[in-house]
Amino acid sequence: MKKMFFTVMVLGVFGGLNAQITDSLPQGVTPTEIKVVAEAKPAVPSFAEKLNIDLFFRGGMVADSYDNDARNNTRFVIDNARLNFQGDFNKDLFYRLRFRPSRPFTANSQDGGASALDYAFITYRFGGARQWDVTLGKQLAAFGSFEKEINPLYEYIFSDYLNGVYNNVFLSGLNLGYKVDDKQRVGVQLHNTFNNTFAEHLKANGLSAGNFKASKTPIGAYLYWYADFGKFKLRYSYNVSQYATDKLTHSVALGNSYKSGKHSVYLDLSYSHMAADYGTTVSKLLAGVGTPTMEGDAVYKRAVSRYDYQLTDRWSLSAKVGVELAGSTQQLSEQLRANWIYFGAVQYAPLQGQDLRFYVAYVGNTISYYEALHRKNEQLNRIAIGAYYTLPILKTKN
Repeated sequence: MKKMFFTVMVLGVFGGLNAQITDSLPQGVTPTEIKVVAEAKPAVPSFAEKLNIDLFFRGGMVADSYDNDARNNTRFVIDNARLNFQGDFNKDLFYRLRFRPSRPFTANSQDGGASALDYAFITYRFGGARQWDVTLGKQLAAFGSFEKEINPLYEYIFSDYLNGVYNNVFLSGLNLGYKVDDKQRVGVQLHNTFNNTFAEHLKANGLSAGNFKASKTPIGAYLYWYADFGKFKLRYSYNVSQYATDKLTHSVALGNSYKSGKHSVYLDLSYSHMAADYGTTVSKLLAGVGTPTMEGDAVYKRAVSRYDYQLTDRWSLSAKVGVELAGSTQQLSEQLRANWIYFGAVQYAPLQGQDLRFYVAYVGNTISYYEALHRKNEQLNRIAIGAYYTLPILKTKN
């Protein structure tokens, strides 16, 4: 059903574009002339000043080796595919829609969107110099991080933070931003704490509510400051949100980036304290016999860094390492679980001016647990060989 839906949508897009080309021609034009016009200049809807359509794709062969032999496997995968529509209605209005065909299109119980949907928003710019902007719809959380700013095709493994394990990454909300000057931007983003309701979220994670009750206002707010100082860039944010009644989550995220010549590196740091553990990882670790219960006073800490070096115009090297700690301020330890992620990759770009790259990468994931939990540590070693490509289906401007 999902494949049929995706096929119909893509055909509809191209069919609509061809229809607009045909309708715009004067009477008496031959089919051959229509074909020439279509190939020479793709039509843009008259209501759009600019329209871009891109297909993001990554796939190849993956060989996984676990400490549990039963999980070992080698396979061919399409591990990242996203269709992106974006453009400018005019100088004041920007829009974007992006979804993943491989994800379910069933609606979330809280915001009505689907897990397949990354973006569905409009941005309105206003003020004398258009220094103000307001964004409404499904958008990226405004937490301070450079891991989230890199094209997802380029990351071979994400932190739990970016995988949405204990943070809402693509959320529905309202973002009000202000451009202080050419180098700095500040703003506030109001958002749903999570995309599903309290009951649905706990059910999906096999947890009972215990003494917690669903909040009547499960929303939050990011305050952020973004700065670009030439080679140095900063993405800092503070967040407060509520998921259970009278139980707040406080988070601080500090993203730092440096780029000079052929070298670029970022370092992301974050800390979250959840009075009600909607992240669920700590609650599951502390669970005894029977159905796990949502716990309070959970803490999640994260440090992630990536380095890229452009050897030549075609060859590049990338490496990444990160650690995430999950624990409790009240029970056992603040380091109940340590999640290490790391990779090293070599990329080759055969075509100048095209975002096509072939890669060979080693990816690792090590998970260790606090001794009192009596859990066996976990290890993943992966070899990935493949390619990623940003296919520009349509890029044009009126």
